[in-house]
Amino acid sequence: MHFEREFVVEHRELFEELIARTHRVALGIFAATFAGYGVALWVWFSGNSWAAIIVATLSYLFFRQFRWLAFGLARMPLRGSAEALPVLKRVEAAMEKGRATEVMAELEAHLRALGPPKA
Repeated sequence: MHFEREFVVEHRELFEELIARTHRVALGIFAATFAGYGVALWVWFSGNSWAAIIVATLSYLFFRQFRWLAFGLARMPLRGSAEALPVLKRVEAAMEKGRATEVMAELEAHLRALGPPKA
């Protein structure tokens, strides 16, 4: 475990914002990847098979890093905030120790266990 329950409760709003941003960025990366596959297919049928293979390979490599990249891009707007600093440091430490998928799953599990946000 990378995050204690008390820490997640204390910084719940920031964690919820970070997870929501991460999901939005991941969706954009996912869409961009499959657009890249579409471009590769179009290039393939245009008769340039080597360029199509290169575009498809780059799209695949981009997709392989989408969780890590999504976390990184989602954290960027929070970097200037002093109140977000402890959360960002803890997330970065967790990312160094474990995979992005594990970190995200743990955060989502903590937030689900807390129940819906209080209005």
